[in-house]
Amino acid sequence: MAIPRYISFVAFALGTYDIVRGVAHTIFAGYAATHLAGVDLKGPAGRDLLVLMVAFGASNLVTACALIYLALTDRAGSLVLLILIPIAYLAAHIGLQMHEIGLTGQGVFPGQFNMTVYLTICVVAATSGLLSVWRQMRSAVHFGRSR
Repeated sequence: MAIPRYISFVAFALGTYDIVRGVAHTIFAGYAATHLAGVDLKGPAGRDLLVLMVAFGASNLVTACALIYLALTDRAGSLVLLILIPIAYLAAHIGLQMHEIGLTGQGVFPGQFNMTVYLTICVVAATSGLLSVWRQMRSAVHFGRSR
């Protein structure tokens, strides 16, 4: 079973992007929150919002390391992570819906478009990678039967 090489490229590229996101959400969290996301950190929940943003940045750095490591060492692992990332964000979306939290006011942030592109790339790459593997497995089964 040969997983396409582009899976590693996509994982590496998204890992590199996650480094940028992680640094923005941790080291430059205050600047990113106020100047990029337009979040008011002076209100009563300001420090809590900043803590959540930094924690999210830390998870971005972990995802970045995992994506880059797998891209360089394990194409199957890269494919698995590209499948798991959208599933994790789907779980977050379900959690928001369960708590009736919509992205309005401070929740509408400029990174929303970037995340849509990021998740679309994950879904397209993972789906095409899985289809490629499935086709190979199917061909192997058919080839084995014709002998």
